[in-house]
Amino acid sequence: MDSDLCGHDFSRICNFEIMMRENHRGGSAYTRRDFLGEASCAALSGSAALSSILNLSLLGDLAADELPVGDDYRALVCVFLSGGHDSFNMLVPRGSDEYQEYAEIRRGLSLSRDDLLPLSATVEGQQELGLHPELSKTRDAFDSGDLAFVANVGTLQQPVTKENYQLSPQFLPDGLFSHSDQQKQWHTSLPDRSSTSGWLGRLSATLKDLNQPGSFASAISVAGVNLVQTSPGVLPYVIGNEGSKGLVDWNNPNWAIGRSVVSSQLDLEYKNLLQRTFLSRKKDALERNNVFSEAVKSVDLEGVQIGGGSLGDQLKMVFQTIQARADLGVRRQTFFVELGGWDLHSLLLEPHRLLLRQLDDALGDFQKALNAAGLSDQVTTFTASDFGRSLTSNGQGSDHGWGGHQIVVGGAVDGGRIYGEYPDLYEDNPLDVGRGRIIPTTSVDEYFAELACWFGLSRQQLPIVIPNLNRFYDLTQVQQPLGFMNLGY
Repeated sequence: MDSDLCGHDFSRICNFEIMMRENHRGGSAYTRRDFLGEASCAALSGSAALSSILNLSLLGDLAADELPVGDDYRALVCVFLSGGHDSFNMLVPRGSDEYQEYAEIRRGLSLSRDDLLPLSATVEGQQELGLHPELSKTRDAFDSGDLAFVANVGTLQQPVTKENYQLSPQFLPDGLFSHSDQQKQWHTSLPDRSSTSGWLGRLSATLKDLNQPGSFASAISVAGVNLVQTSPGVLPYVIGNEGSKGLVDWNNPNWAIGRSVVSSQLDLEYKNLLQRTFLSRKKDALERNNVFSEAVKSVDLEGVQIGGGSLGDQLKMVFQTIQARADLGVRRQTFFVELGGWDLHSLLLEPHRLLLRQLDDALGDFQKALNAAGLSDQVTTFTASDFGRSLTSNGQGSDHGWGGHQIVVGGAVDGGRIYGEYPDLYEDNPLDVGRGRIIPTTSVDEYFAELACWFGLSRQQLPIVIPNLNRFYDLTQVQQPLGFMNLGY
């Protein structure tokens, strides 16, 4: 019995203890109730058959106070492009002189100017730009005003020049050019320290009162446990492409002995705190799986087709979950999906083309489904990645860089525009710190702050979620951090 209970992920208990200590130092208490209530989000799940065993109080609570479907719902969907996206081959200069600079520094990695998809807008005061030829749906969404690009975004402790980079390394992000370090910093928006909380997790925790008490579905991951949605009091509820994963063969008549064993475990009482916590965690996980499965089961997906391979499958599950928002008791949700394979040190052009095709199909079809469901204004999808990549070729691919371009799409996006500063691409330009690694001119903090404001965060709350923001943005000004979301001011 004890070995079964302790066979679950003990490391997550340790992580909770760390988060409780960290949050306590920040001045707010993380209670035992929070610990027990949130600990089951990504743990063992069960199925609807457990209704004969469990007291489904959570289902009853949510059903009693079901939220109206159209009641001020908003969702942020983070599409993480794992490995470091070579976005300078996604958004490419088309002006004659600027394209020539691009072609000279990229050499064998450059795209043909004639193949680029022209964009109807330019960066203010800068050059014409075009898209990779595989991004036709992305171009259509841009032209319709539902999609924008944010140019040259990256992790920064503070604004950096080439001189700062060379003479003041203490002002640079920790572990610059490292996959693991830069992923963490994109997840936490804390480039100068380690943290066990992510910015989306802090966002969910700050606005938790907008959701129904007892709801566990404020943070949903279709790509495993992650840091970006984690904070004291919030853990992502992890699902798969087909929904919440229950006990294997729970409904199989041949598994009657297994059901009996689990049922007997749930009836046990323990004096040991760790054992009681694991038991509570198991009960809550089984209960939450039942609630989630029942909620999404009723969603009609007829006619919903989202291409793009594995990324499309993840986004289809996101769409299904959004449609179940009233039954899940949420007005604010974050989602995390992931597409890997972007670390293209060799043979860049063809694998990158195929990845962009997947991204284009998935984002385009997902937005089409949201439009058809009348949800476009309530859902904003955005990309993130470890870093951009070097402009210079290592022979057949590109290496780890720094700044890169990101996509934001949704009905609330002030689209058809390119935000931020698109950098010069000639060799040894003022932002080139070597081998075509470009210093970001827009910080991840500004990028995330714009999204957080749309999600419902007040200016007074911004430093709670994005502590580094004041180094780039004056919180007393009326102007938006970047301007790509329609915020009404």
